[in-house]
Amino acid sequence: MLSPEPMRHLTLVVLAAELEAVTRAVARVGVLHLLDVRRPVEPLAEIRPYDVGELVARLDALSRPIDGALRDLGPPSAEPEPLDDAAGPLDLQAAADRASALTAEVDTLRRHVARVADEGEQLESLLRNVRALAPLGAPIDQLRELRYAHLVSGLLPERSLARLRDSLARIPHVVLPAGRAGADGRLLVTALCLRRDREVLDRALHSAQLQFVELPARFDGTPEAVAAQIEAELAANRQARAGVEAERRALAARIGPELRTLCLRIERERLLAEARGRMGRSERTAVVSGWVPAVLAPALEEAVRATTAGRCVVRWADPSGLEGVRGGRIPVPILLHNPVLIRPFEGLLRSYGLPRYGEVEPTAVVAVAFLTMFGFMFGDVGQGAVLFAIGYFIYRRMFRYRDYAVILMECGVFATLFGFLYGSVFGFERWLPALWLRPMEDIGTLIQTAIGFGIGFISLGLGLNLVNAVRRRDTAALWERNGLLAALAYWIAVGLLVRHLTGGPGSVTLGTAVLWLSVPAALILLKEPARAVLAGRREHRWPGAGEMFALVVESLVEVLDTTISTISNTATFIRLAAFAISHAGLFLATFSVADAVSRSGSAAGTAGAAVVLVVGNAVIIGLEGMIVAIQSVRLEYYEFFSKFYSGGGEEYRPLRLGAARSAQA
Repeated sequence: MLSPEPMRHLTLVVLAAELEAVTRAVARVGVLHLLDVRRPVEPLAEIRPYDVGELVARLDALSRPIDGALRDLGPPSAEPEPLDDAAGPLDLQAAADRASALTAEVDTLRRHVARVADEGEQLESLLRNVRALAPLGAPIDQLRELRYAHLVSGLLPERSLARLRDSLARIPHVVLPAGRAGADGRLLVTALCLRRDREVLDRALHSAQLQFVELPARFDGTPEAVAAQIEAELAANRQARAGVEAERRALAARIGPELRTLCLRIERERLLAEARGRMGRSERTAVVSGWVPAVLAPALEEAVRATTAGRCVVRWADPSGLEGVRGGRIPVPILLHNPVLIRPFEGLLRSYGLPRYGEVEPTAVVAVAFLTMFGFMFGDVGQGAVLFAIGYFIYRRMFRYRDYAVILMECGVFATLFGFLYGSVFGFERWLPALWLRPMEDIGTLIQTAIGFGIGFISLGLGLNLVNAVRRRDTAALWERNGLLAALAYWIAVGLLVRHLTGGPGSVTLGTAVLWLSVPAALILLKEPARAVLAGRREHRWPGAGEMFALVVESLVEVLDTTISTISNTATFIRLAAFAISHAGLFLATFSVADAVSRSGSAAGTAGAAVVLVVGNAVIIGLEGMIVAIQSVRLEYYEFFSKFYSGGGEEYRPLRLGAARSAQA
């Protein structure tokens, strides 16, 4: 903990003819974070990157029809068998031929499905139209064979009927509403005019938003008789659909596993091809470069030597000895490695940004601080037990949310612990003695504790910033905004304040405080001018009076800004006490409402009071629990991380068989 997994840099040289076998061996071990040889960590001899664009394009073209066929076949009834890691390279021509034969069967099924579905949709549309014409009572064939008149039927919004009649006022016409039809209650309207005026009628109907009802072309008889014929054909179509579905399931069972295996092999070849695209070659040799966790380096070297029968050059290097790393051009990937109970909090770091290699990895501190602040603000034995139970339920039933479940259970444990300190069980303070204090009865102590926690938390951030500076051998960082001078000033101020508040003999006077604080403040003020003088001495160019004045003003502004921000950072931890008090206040409000409901003394009043207490606790758990968690994250991000944590680290992504796509840096 407090440090990412140590990494070692690998430079591997193998015979070009053996590169494909070596790549497969490296991917089987699955620990190498590949680097692009076009961005070398250290100078290399003249090398050329592998051109894999054509191969990747060919693999993509091969996978597209297979992906479409798998979508048509539907989800698999069982998980596909894992691929053999020792399988050799894929014969692309044989794979293309086999894929063509398999997808042809699926294409035939797809066309059959589309044809049956289209027939069903057409029949359902005809049935709706015929049922809409039923109120007219006229046979369909007579409506179709009008010679001198133009008849149109359809569904019209009722609000458009008057506007339609106004639009047709200049031509002879008849508009007859025949009742309501359709789920939305629109009017079934039949409009009739002379055939010479059909264009005027059609335009008016379109403007009125009429949904035209087509007259079936291959059915005769009354609308009721035609509807019966269509329903019979729909029943036959539904049987055909069931037959097609059975055919799809049979085809999926017969060729689905082979298609999925072929798809996985193509994805694997694409992954390996992209990996080779990051490697380099000369006339006879190939170069592989990347990062490996130090503890796993021997396993990778053993696999490579076994694959090449010792015909390879393997060179390991520590990151601190590489020029590209020291210069900041090449980042070292970060592999977080924390115990199970702390690991879910890695998500908070990833949201902010991973640490850079060599910096402090604060997941353990983040976890303990988050849980402590949550418990401080949300202390209650009963509600903590409920949170734990909810987390345990999610942990057992919802695998994909297990990280959140662990955090929820841990929050429940800390809320329960602080509940014992506060003597609170679902807000009742008569059942347990307070091992420490009652939030509503000792507000002063609660606020002092919150401020004390904030001082300790901020001091820890300043201390970790110094640790980072020492680890990076960055002496300049010791004198920056949150560096050694700022830390000393903060700690001196805190010490003087504590001594003053405790009183007694030798308590601190204002003059003593100014004297103590003037030392780090003066050093911060003189920091930039001193740098300018030293730089001028090296370059034989002394800064002028105007430049020195500007530097002093800049340092003064930095001192004032740092002072104000540090005071506000410390004071903001009062919110820990504020939310602890509000938590108790919400209980009081809930009990007040419950008392008001139960005053009638009846059984209904007692039951109502119980409901109020249950609902009130549920609201407090759901609403305030979320707010308290957000506040805990906010305090960590803004008051703690801002003191030492920069983020910007690169995640460790090893080349590993089974990955869907290469995600190497």
